Amino acid sequence: MKSKVVLLFKQWFGNREVKLFIPVYFFLSLTNLVLKLRLTPEWTDGTLDGIHNRLMAFQYSNNEQSRLLQFLVPEFFHRTFSLTIGSSYALARLLSIFMALVVFHFFLRKWFSQAESFAGVLILSGSMAITFLVFDLQESAPLLMLLFILGLWALREKKDLLFGLLLILGGGLTNETMLVMATGYFFYRVNSFKASNIIRTGFTTLLIALPAFLVQGGIRYINRHQPHLVGSYHLPDNLAGIWDEIRDPIGTLFHGMYIYPFLIFSVLWIYAAIGYRRSPHFLKSMFWLIPLFVAGNMITGIITESRQMIPLGFILIPMSLFLIFPKEAQQTTRDSYSKFTV
Repeated sequence: MKSKVVLLFKQWFGNREVKLFIPVYFFLSLTNLVLKLRLTPEWTDGTLDGIHNRLMAFQYSNNEQSRLLQFLVPEFFHRTFSLTIGSSYALARLLSIFMALVVFHFFLRKWFSQAESFAGVLILSGSMAITFLVFDLQESAPLLMLLFILGLWALREKKDLLFGLLLILGGGLTNETMLVMATGYFFYRVNSFKASNIIRTGFTTLLIALPAFLVQGGIRYINRHQPHLVGSYHLPDNLAGIWDEIRDPIGTLFHGMYIYPFLIFSVLWIYAAIGYRRSPHFLKSMFWLIPLFVAGNMITGIITESRQMIPLGFILIPMSLFLIFPKEAQQTTRDSYSKFTV
């Protein structure tokens, strides 16, 4: 066991690619954190501390109270390292985004070169800047990023037990958004339109996803008497807001908010669709999560909160890269990739 740990350590930290890119991703994450702190006054005006205290006392809104790890992880840092509440949340955000960028890089390496994978991470990092235009806290989002890309990796490699565990940690304990990945499991694993195959795959999907749904459902039930923060049905408001901004494009450039979800990945929404035929089976399967994901957020979320779209970058960006780098992607069976498999 010890020799395996030593070997894994040498494979990672003795690798030139790791040594070069990890510092870059750390400082990208640090820059991301600094921008977030400077542009979110609730972080330093006492709002965050107040919300955290209410969360720890289980006296906050139903949906936020049900995302346990978003406040328990900072509480762990607070108690372990004697950090302030604000610093604890900052550390949790920094580590989550940093690890998400690192994982995304090596996730891409199955299909792309070092340079192409680096480009993919830079696109994701740059896209996140649009999320700072909405001055909200929502500190489950960084950890959701990390768990979402890990979940995609486990799903791609057909690590069912690991995927089920990540679904519990993500969808059950961090943010219910990740539960949509259960549908992705079904799309990826079903291999024919035969009723027997559909039923069998559906049953397997149910077995793997049920624990996460039960965990989230149980937590929601415990918090059933707590009100839902800003309501749970927003489809009419979202549609009306988008329509108003379409009718006034010039005004939208100056003060539009419903444009944020379109700006966050810009033309990559289109590139991913065009790159569908060039993409591997896994990404084609995950592509069908996108309309379900967006529809869910249109119905239950405030669509101007563009951070909700970030997990889709892990699907849209590689599909777009297959369009941007078609020849290189087709030839990609990277020898170095075997060092970084789950």
